[in-house]
Amino acid sequence: MVLPRPKKSRKERNFTMNNDNRTPLTILEACTLLARETVSMLEGLDQLPASAVTLRGALALAGEDLGDGGALLAWVDSEMEMVRHFAETNEQTTPLVELEVPCAIPDPIMQLDASCILLKAAAQRQPTEAQWQTTLEAVRLLMEIDGLDDMVLTAKAPSGGFLRVQDLRSQLERVQAAFRGN
Repeated sequence: MVLPRPKKSRKERNFTMNNDNRTPLTILEACTLLARETVSMLEGLDQLPASAVTLRGALALAGEDLGDGGALLAWVDSEMEMVRHFAETNEQTTPLVELEVPCAIPDPIMQLDASCILLKAAAQRQPTEAQWQTTLEAVRLLMEIDGLDDMVLTAKAPSGGFLRVQDLRSQLERVQAAFRGN
């Protein structure tokens, strides 16, 4: 006797990832994700967390010659400078680019793709031992930031929804436009 499969909820159906219609990430998109995660980590802080410095270091290593005009690294650096400024003066400044609230998070496959791409890019740069350790730590942080382990183990989709590759492309366009505007 075969028992019928229980019906999946709408959230569970949306969480199911079909590799047939997925667009693989490029190094630029992986670095955009890394920059976005770094900036989102800095919101509302009055000091730079070591994890943000680690993510910035991995971005600097993997993100050389992206063709973005240095916008992603400049974005992270400007947001870090705002945190430093706030710590020194207690004066809030406006972020260069506002992030959506709640932030959509990368789905597990996007996080895994980005991690592999970042590791490969760093390895191709023939990093020092310290740079390699920074990249490994950044990948670990990227995997933990949005609870990848919880999503994989429990198959619970986040309430904020998932990022799409187009969302990353739009984020980069907003960052580049903000720098042109300044």
